[in-house]
Amino acid sequence: MKCNLKWINIYSNETGYVAKVSKKEGHFVSTYDKADAKTYASEKTASKEIELLASMGEADNNRFEIEEA
Repeated sequence: MKCNLKWINIYSNETGYVAKVSKKEGHFVSTYDKADAKTYASEKTASKEIELLASMGEADNNRFEIEEA
């Protein structure tokens, strides 16, 4: 199943989608339009991306969910 990552800010409840992850810069680029979100080939791939985001500290302020694309 192709999927996207949705982020939810734990403080403001603002939501959006992950458009790009920059490991080099240590953050992700967000979008509010699901059509512009990065598409992952499988839930397993998306889960690994969540692990990467957590290792960069992005999960400190955000919760990530996998949604069907």
